Amino acid sequence: MSQPAAGPPAVNRFEYNLLRILRFLLGHMPAEQAMNLVYAKAMAPPCLSPACLRIAEDTLAKACVQYLVKAGGWRNERHLRNGNAIAGRVWERVPLDERSLRFGSGVVSFLIWLTSEKPTETRDAWDFNTAEFEAGDELFFALAFDALRAEPQVGELLAEKRVFRSNPLCWLMNASILATRDEPSAPDFAPWMTGPRAAILESLQSTLATRWIRSERFKGQLADWRIMRRVGRAETVALTAFLEACEKANRRDLARFLLKVNGTILAPENLTVGFWTAGLQGQGPPRLAERLETQRLALGVPQQMQTLERWNRQAQGIGFMDDDYAASQLWKTDWESHRGELIAAKARTLLEQLQPLRTG
Repeated sequence: MSQPAAGPPAVNRFEYNLLRILRFLLGHMPAEQAMNLVYAKAMAPPCLSPACLRIAEDTLAKACVQYLVKAGGWRNERHLRNGNAIAGRVWERVPLDERSLRFGSGVVSFLIWLTSEKPTETRDAWDFNTAEFEAGDELFFALAFDALRAEPQVGELLAEKRVFRSNPLCWLMNASILATRDEPSAPDFAPWMTGPRAAILESLQSTLATRWIRSERFKGQLADWRIMRRVGRAETVALTAFLEACEKANRRDLARFLLKVNGTILAPENLTVGFWTAGLQGQGPPRLAERLETQRLALGVPQQMQTLERWNRQAQGIGFMDDDYAASQLWKTDWESHRGELIAAKARTLLEQLQPLRTG
């Protein structure tokens, strides 16, 4: 006699809500449905059931991979692998062990906290030691921050937590949201130059370009000089540290998205500094030097063309017999396809407009 088919695994109400919040954080549930759960308080059980943990693990693995594929992993692109330019989709270019995602206890800890507490009214100032985070952990927390940042109070609260503030991917995806301090500290981008983290960045090139283009266009709507200064400084600190890591690891291809951002933003004719600063209200800081510095920081993304242009000059000096020949050829191809010389010249012209006045 045949046995009846097994039904779905049973979870309690708390676990059901936790799994729904997880789906929201991974982009599989509308915010208007999930935020009611985020803002509600509930008594957490002593531990999660094996069934809940299995569902959460399966959801994480499938949703994160799906996100990366849709974000750009499906594209047939060329990236460096052991010093050689390899073409293909991310699963064709990168060995399985270098694109496997693993998740640790920090993810579960955060989900329990978010399900049981109202983030803006809690005595449990949750945070987590990120020292042993895997690439999957950092990807999850970047996606979670991205999903929750739209709620101003929640976004501001999370931006001060170490688990988000020390996450390099959070900075690349949402640097302007992390601009909560006058003197920000950049995270360590070095681990993102190899292994699964580098594969994630390869997959996100198109998505990162779209985000930074949108962020640059939004600057023209900023009215507060102090906010503009914070945003510009945060973006400059993050991008400078990122490019330094790319250069040190010889992974300039991971900065390809910045060429596209500048190529798009600086393309229009007769572009002026007002594209970034026209929305600023009032006279701003009393000292001219501070006003000019704020405007220069507003152009933090075009300023990065100085570094990218230097990379191109270095690439031109590398010969066929040199070790970095393949990498240099790939960079020169990227530079030419995004009209690097023209865009770098436009960036210089804009920045020259903000040079301090000189007296003869």
